[in-house]
Amino acid sequence: MKDSQPYGLILSGGKSSRMGSDKSLIVYHEKPQCEYLFELLTAFCSKVFTSCRKDQEVPERFHPLYDHYDYPGPINGILSAFHAYPDSSWLIIAVDMPLVDENVLKVLIENRDKKKVATCFKHLVEGSFPEPLLTIWEPLAYPLLLSYVNSGKISPRGFLEMADVKSIPVPDERILLNINFPEDRFLFNNSNEG
Repeated sequence: MKDSQPYGLILSGGKSSRMGSDKSLIVYHEKPQCEYLFELLTAFCSKVFTSCRKDQEVPERFHPLYDHYDYPGPINGILSAFHAYPDSSWLIIAVDMPLVDENVLKVLIENRDKKKVATCFKHLVEGSFPEPLLTIWEPLAYPLLLSYVNSGKISPRGFLEMADVKSIPVPDERILLNINFPEDRFLFNNSNEG
């Protein structure tokens, strides 16, 4: 049912300085990545928004949700989404994760625990840390996140590491791949072939 579904948010407010061009416009699946993710999230979320800076031009059809706060990094988009709709849960995905597909989102949603602060995938390598940029954040996270940033911290991962979350093993570590540099784009092609 759409009413019980989270809202969706594509984190697209970064400046793509490492990539050198707008990561939301890169084509991995025969269409710009932002469009691909918007369509993907629409199947799982009651509404979908695109997180963006105030100076970004995002087409209205992608429902731009402009930054309300001035914190650096992705925590700004997460907090801004909660500021706009504090009673909603949010399925958050970073725009630079091209290997996320319908099956991955099904696993995340099927394992969701609404009583926890968030439901997230856990990396299988490098210490099994939570992945904050492909996570369902519940409404009770909002005041805790505000308190967290007011204490001078801005790492969503750091927040999840200390919060009461449900973490699930990622089905395939490659799913959590971020494409940040032009030379990283070959990783997408190699992962798709594997």
